[in-house]
Amino acid sequence: MVKVPGFVRRLFGDSQQALKEQQTGDARVAQLKREFAEHPSRGLTPARLHEILEAAEQGDLKAQSELFEDMEERDTQIGADIAKRRQLAAELEWQIVPPDNASRQEKRAADQAAEAFAGLEVEDLIIDLGAGIGHGWVNLEQSWSLDGSLRFVEQPELRPHSWFRLHPDDQNLITLRDNSAQGADLWPLGWVQHRHRAKPGYVARSGLHRQLAWPYLFKHFSVSDLAELLEIYGLPARVGKYPSNAKPSEKATLLRAVTSLGHNAAGIIPEGMSIEFMTAAGAAGGADMFKLMLDWCERSIAKSILGGTLTSGTGEGTNTNALGNVHERGQASLIRADARQYAGTIKRCMLWPMAAMNFGIDDIRRAPQFYLETEEAKDYAALSQSLPTFVDMGMRIPAWWVHEKTGIPEATEKDEVLQPAATQPMPVEPMALSAARQASIAALRSGTSPSAQPPAQMQEQARAAAEPAQNEWINQIRTLASEVDSLEELRDRLLKVYPNMSLDRYAEALSEAGVAAHLAGMNEIKEEQA
Repeated sequence: MVKVPGFVRRLFGDSQQALKEQQTGDARVAQLKREFAEHPSRGLTPARLHEILEAAEQGDLKAQSELFEDMEERDTQIGADIAKRRQLAAELEWQIVPPDNASRQEKRAADQAAEAFAGLEVEDLIIDLGAGIGHGWVNLEQSWSLDGSLRFVEQPELRPHSWFRLHPDDQNLITLRDNSAQGADLWPLGWVQHRHRAKPGYVARSGLHRQLAWPYLFKHFSVSDLAELLEIYGLPARVGKYPSNAKPSEKATLLRAVTSLGHNAAGIIPEGMSIEFMTAAGAAGGADMFKLMLDWCERSIAKSILGGTLTSGTGEGTNTNALGNVHERGQASLIRADARQYAGTIKRCMLWPMAAMNFGIDDIRRAPQFYLETEEAKDYAALSQSLPTFVDMGMRIPAWWVHEKTGIPEATEKDEVLQPAATQPMPVEPMALSAARQASIAALRSGTSPSAQPPAQMQEQARAAAEPAQNEWINQIRTLASEVDSLEELRDRLLKVYPNMSLDRYAEALSEAGVAAHLAGMNEIKEEQA
């Protein structure tokens, strides 16, 4: 048996037991595996919801946790949006790297951690950690395996939130429910304890589902009322009329006849009685009020979970591509925040313990780093076009910065590298040059001194060549501005017109100016060398 170093016990407490077995296998908490959910969402009322939320603040998390699970199962909007947010983070590329200025031992720890995680379902791990978004926290029980003298973490298992409670003396301390009043303390190396700060507050109030509980309740009432309306929607009211001297048995017969008409469209009544069909006024618009409430609830849910409505399919009215991009950026910001919190938990609860036990790393700052790649895809074409311009302007751009921005690794001495394709210089003479280019070349060939083409004169020529294209854009914008009533409308019109605003004439003018300046510079150098 491999002995646990003393400093590990100092860092993580007496962890021998967690390395051998899972805490939930203990007889004192074994009854948790035989519990069944009580589904507090059944018959939920505002008063009952208040009781559940208040009990959670006082330490009893069971009813609140089960209610949150029911909300994700029964409400398709909540379930879909939460699943989308969890899945978006799970799809990110992950990597494990050593800390900055890592020692040889720290690099070995990072390599061993990467090897261990290669055998895990990291995507499932991220999805399980995402359960903390709604609840504010989640606990995964982890096991350990031994390979020679090295200890490796195994795939953590998600445990139901209802298995836990809050310590009566500490609202931020989660314990495992047992037969005691305060619960059993969680074994330090036996759990991946993730606290997700979807909103600030104590553990019981930090979950996003606390915000969604009331919209969920209102939506549930509206759906029930709408279902009841749809059950009788379009059916005329059936009213039976009986004589004033009718007997109770005759009244009962008439009631059965009226009731049976709703299902069988047939019935019998005594002579002297009648049945009338009546249509309620305004029945056609009854469903709209329920739909209005449902739409409000779903938009509130989407904004709470994804930061907007257009990425959830609950947008309304004048949706534009620009507004959709704003909502998408808000969603991406939430995913980056989630990824940062997942990475911190994985480093603290999985990577650091492995590095401490196997390589003696007792400082969490020197433990291997876990990253989820959250940067958007690079626009290599734009970067490749702009970099030569900046270099020609005299900017000193380090190669490592380009490698970092593009994500392209730097080749080592053993790697085979790509080489630029051989290009032949294009002859200038046969090219069809514009009048401005030909004038510049003629001036150079005639031996005109540099003073004949001063920079100020060249700038004026370039400005005059580009002015028609600029005026064309300005006139289009002025026309649009005179036709709209608000800045928002002008913005939307500009977005529609922009693809048709050609840059060809402006680009041609800039190209001609660049060629003229280049040739003038070459001529000046030749004259200085002569």
